[in-house]
Amino acid sequence: MENLDEKKKVKSFYLFLLITAIPVVGVAVIFLSAYFHIQGEIKFASHELKGLKVVEQIDKTIFSIQKIRGLVCVKEPNSDSLERIESLKKEINSNLAQLKVVLIFMDNNTASHITFKDELIEFVVFVENSSLELLNFKQITQIVSKFMSFSNRAAYEDMLVLEPDLNSFVLVNNVVFLLPELIEYNGHIRAVASNMKEGSFTIEQKQHMVVELEKIQENLSKLDYNMGLLKKISQNSHFEATYEKMLQVQKKIIEFTQTQLLKEDTSAVEPNGIYVKITQSIDFIIDLHSANLNILRSKIENKLEDDTRISIHILLGAIGFILFIIFVNRVFYLKTKKYIEKIEELTITDAMTGLYNRRYFDKVFEDSLRVQQRTNQLLVFIMLDIDFFKQYNDTYGHQAGDEAIKCVSKQLKLSLKRAGDMAFRLGGEEFGILCVGINEAEVLTFANGIKTNIENEQIKHKHSKVSGYLTISMGVIIVKAGYIESASHMYKCADKALYAAKENGRNRVSLYDAEAFCGIE
Repeated sequence: MENLDEKKKVKSFYLFLLITAIPVVGVAVIFLSAYFHIQGEIKFASHELKGLKVVEQIDKTIFSIQKIRGLVCVKEPNSDSLERIESLKKEINSNLAQLKVVLIFMDNNTASHITFKDELIEFVVFVENSSLELLNFKQITQIVSKFMSFSNRAAYEDMLVLEPDLNSFVLVNNVVFLLPELIEYNGHIRAVASNMKEGSFTIEQKQHMVVELEKIQENLSKLDYNMGLLKKISQNSHFEATYEKMLQVQKKIIEFTQTQLLKEDTSAVEPNGIYVKITQSIDFIIDLHSANLNILRSKIENKLEDDTRISIHILLGAIGFILFIIFVNRVFYLKTKKYIEKIEELTITDAMTGLYNRRYFDKVFEDSLRVQQRTNQLLVFIMLDIDFFKQYNDTYGHQAGDEAIKCVSKQLKLSLKRAGDMAFRLGGEEFGILCVGINEAEVLTFANGIKTNIENEQIKHKHSKVSGYLTISMGVIIVKAGYIESASHMYKCADKALYAAKENGRNRVSLYDAEAFCGIE
């Protein structure tokens, strides 16, 4: 039925929103926590990739500078060595230019990042302005050491060394520390061996090479352990073959150094040839470095892709769950609302007639008066009952009496054309109608129309003293704001009007003027 209590509807809707909001907020918190966690992982991986690019470019530069250092140490470079120097100068300048480009895209999130970036760019500019071919072994070695220091710092600045995955951490250790150090130790041997004076090495040079061999052996031991860990997870046969080939050539460098460079007679050794031989072997170590770096980059990129995919799934999952919760709650709400409205309808309506009952009338009557006092609209209350109903029941029986009540109720329902009009069964054969915003002329036409329609139903009533058919009497009160203090007062006035209708012959409408008479008892 219409005109159920709007406040209850609103309250019920707000309760639905609350019941829906609680799980929605809970799901949102859970999914957002997961989302922000994954975003942290994505940010971490992005930092790692940027740091890895910086490390890669620094190492490329280092490897080229190491080569030119070896050639600079050759006392009498041949034409091939001179050509290599010129080629390496161009390669180094190109690497330095690319390094500056990579640094442009490096994050400036912290003061430490900014400081690192500024210092590295300043050092790159210094190296660009230096003529490396004119520097000695010590000076170039200082440049290499400085670049290696920057490489290590880049790994810390962009959190490569904080990689939580064990295998990725091992790869970082190889790329940033072990392999560059191994290449540098071999580069020292190459530079010292290329710096042979008068067909022999000084004691200091031999001691230097012995120390570098010890460092190489120590690094190989660490590298072997790391590669053992990586073999368990790597199914890359090329990666393993590169490592085996590197071990072979490293062994040859060690043997060559021990059997050829450190022996007493080195007259058969030629500096330009030493450079070429050791450089070819070092290139295999550089290949292993590139292989480690590529695998590390691939792992980080895959992790970044997986995390990005997961973050999208989390958002979609959150949206899906929230929509599901809203859908389930909405279905539940609509079904519950339907049942509640049905139950409420049963509690506020008369079972036999379908009109509002006396209980609801008492509530609405008070509320209507309060609303009328606020809005200053006219409030109309019509009280009516069936004429000579006892006689009707006695003549035709209670079942016929019930049918007569239903017929009257039907006509009352059909007469209500406006949303604010309500009809009630007040008890037995007594009914009430509440209307708002209707004037005296309209209400009399309205009431007489109901009276006429009921009589026109031609329900026979042979013991009626006013008609051969069933009729009603009606008492009407029109209330202006401020003239009625309580609903009970208004009810009494309407009852007086109904009594007057009966006293004056029944089957009529009696108007009670609230302004003129309601104050008089």
